[in-house]
Amino acid sequence: MIDSLSLYLHFPYCWSKCHYCAFNSIRYDKAQSLRFLSALKTEIARYGGPPEVSGPRLTTLYMGGGTPSIFNADQILEVLDHVRRHFHLAEDIEITMEANPGTIDREKLTALREGGINRLSIGVQSFLDHELAWLGRAHNSRVAREAYGSAREAGFENVNLDFMYALPDQRLEDWNRTLDEAIGLGPEHLSAYALTIEEGTRFGADYDRGLLILPDEERQIRFDEWTRAKLAGAGYLQYEVSNYARPGYACRHNLGYWGQREYLGLGPGAHSYMKGCRFSKLEDIDSYIRDIEKRGEAIEAIESIDPDLAFREALIFGLRKTEGVRLDEIRIRYPRGDSGRLQQRLAQWSLDELIILDPPIVRLSSKGLRVWDRLAEEIIAVG
Repeated sequence: MIDSLSLYLHFPYCWSKCHYCAFNSIRYDKAQSLRFLSALKTEIARYGGPPEVSGPRLTTLYMGGGTPSIFNADQILEVLDHVRRHFHLAEDIEITMEANPGTIDREKLTALREGGINRLSIGVQSFLDHELAWLGRAHNSRVAREAYGSAREAGFENVNLDFMYALPDQRLEDWNRTLDEAIGLGPEHLSAYALTIEEGTRFGADYDRGLLILPDEERQIRFDEWTRAKLAGAGYLQYEVSNYARPGYACRHNLGYWGQREYLGLGPGAHSYMKGCRFSKLEDIDSYIRDIEKRGEAIEAIESIDPDLAFREALIFGLRKTEGVRLDEIRIRYPRGDSGRLQQRLAQWSLDELIILDPPIVRLSSKGLRVWDRLAEEIIAVG
């Protein structure tokens, strides 16, 4: 029996598909969505425990998507109540729900806050209407501002706003306007992601046809450095590659991922990491629903993580955090994973000023944070 873990619930519906989005989501289908909710509650009961003997203790719960807030408050709270019946919830549990502007108002958010959701993550992306239209977002800047105001009026005291930058032809002055407005609103947490091109998206197809060109490395660096300095000056500390928070407001759920703590993911396409194994659920929503209805597990794939891979993943995810990772601790946890080739690579990265070696701690420099994904690929490759 697992003593404690984090729970992720995937809600796979949106009003429309954004041009950059590669997440497992489709346009909202009411009839299918009702079957999905039933299947999700069935999964929750199976992985938890009977109401009289609830299952593992949850330290965080994250409802993502897709757009969970596309459902009405009663539907969302019914799922949350199902979690309460089948799991133990820590007294200080962090319960996050993702929301898109245009799917929330004060009345809905008040019901959700009173129902126990205590952290809200709003997908704003930009406060400039022409950028929102180019990204394929379904809202405009006015609706985004109203969504944030409704969250505060509903009593949310822990709010994250998501943003995207380094867009093709984006001016630094325009990005600065969005940052100024975000800072002025005063959320507790900000996520700022440089645009990346994903296969299977509209932007991916445009990129392959040469219709979309990303900023070059020098311009990307200017955006990164400006973002970090601007937010630091406003009291937002960068604690992870793309995340900034006021003291005490780092997202505990995501810190669990980066610290290799065990987590359970339920819903179509959700991933889990438990007892040294990683497994994922069927991505196709109809297939997921049918399998759950037939008392199946809707498993897409299972991977056993050996100590060598676990060591490298602990290093990779630990390096996402600006505080870095303690090599002595992961060596104790995975004693067979510290290869000589990896040590040579770390030494070279130190010379290249990509990482800072402060034994037993290793962390990325500001230069290294910009290329974390490339370093991660190399760590996996060295074996």
